[in-house]
Amino acid sequence: MKAALLTAVFVGIGIAPATSHAACALAAIMGAPELPSQLQPNTQALIDLRDTVNGYLNDASRRLEGCRNANPFVYNAAVDRLDSYADNFNRLVQRHNTEIVAAN
Repeated sequence: MKAALLTAVFVGIGIAPATSHAACALAAIMGAPELPSQLQPNTQALIDLRDTVNGYLNDASRRLEGCRNANPFVYNAAVDRLDSYADNFNRLVQRHNTEIVAAN
């Protein structure tokens, strides 16, 4: 009985840090600003959104750097999520720029 209890305690001690490190990586990328499906033809709105997105990506990257002990799968998934978010923003900007060029 004592052996089983000690085993459970040691396993629990080993799992808790791994779980907290995974939570670190996931928490690092929380709070992404919502990207609109399309921007209005307002350059100032695009600049404001760019500043917001850049701020989020910089903060999330900095927080993620503090999670180096995270499970590699969770850490890489968080990095992929940041890359995907940046790609989505860049596609939105490209579409906006294409619409402005086409209108002129």
